[in-house]
Amino acid sequence: MLERFGVPSSALEDAVQEVFLIVHRRRADFRHASSIRTWLGGITIRVAKDVRRWQARKGNVEPLESAHSTTSSGPSPLESAAARQAMGLVQRLLATLDDDQRTVFVLAELEELTAPEIAEITGANVNTVSSRLRLARRHFDEAMSALQLKAGGM
Repeated sequence: MLERFGVPSSALEDAVQEVFLIVHRRRADFRHASSIRTWLGGITIRVAKDVRRWQARKGNVEPLESAHSTTSSGPSPLESAAARQAMGLVQRLLATLDDDQRTVFVLAELEELTAPEIAEITGANVNTVSSRLRLARRHFDEAMSALQLKAGGM
């Protein structure tokens, strides 16, 4: 999930460790008022934002790409290359969304959370989540159409 929120592959391991450290430190604070899924999601989103902010301050922004590796029993090299290319495209499109839209888009479309779950994670009301998701979907679709037009014109 961290990668989907824009954490570069070079910072992924540290970000995952940070999530686990926060969960460990704050496990006594979890009161079951929300689901564990939404509690972890909120922590993950905050860590991803912190990493992106830190990377931007450092001026150390690397190209977004998939950190997944393949094994011999996995997909063919051609399939792996296509998957990496598709993941890179999705990451570039996600990077064009503002933080709030990106958060709700990733949680709804990629993590398959409901609007009430997203509202709980983000602290926004359900109507705000729905509005952000609608705008994010429109922006994502427009960016995808522009890329398809550009690719068709080449």
